[in-house]
Amino acid sequence: MRRLTRSELASRVGPRPPSDAFWRRAIDRGAAALAVGADAVGGEAESDETNGDEPTEPLATGDIIDVGDRAFVVVGAERTERGGRIYRIELVADRDES
Repeated sequence: MRRLTRSELASRVGPRPPSDAFWRRAIDRGAAALAVGADAVGGEAESDETNGDEPTEPLATGDIIDVGDRAFVVVGAERTERGGRIYRIELVADRDES
């Protein structure tokens, strides 16, 4: 599990990181799907084993993304036909809420 800032995530997902509008909608809805192209994934799944401890994917289930005073957790990942990924993220509930 990793904890990433919004800018760290942007550097991992390639030339078109999620926009301010994406994050506003994700916060409003409490969840979102983040699509990442194959170029950001780092190749096929087999290469994960050859890189040792270095992760080849930008995100993994359980990773946390900090967006301002909010946080999202990655709850799932699906492979696309072209080798990219779709990451499902959910807003972490505020601790102050009852």
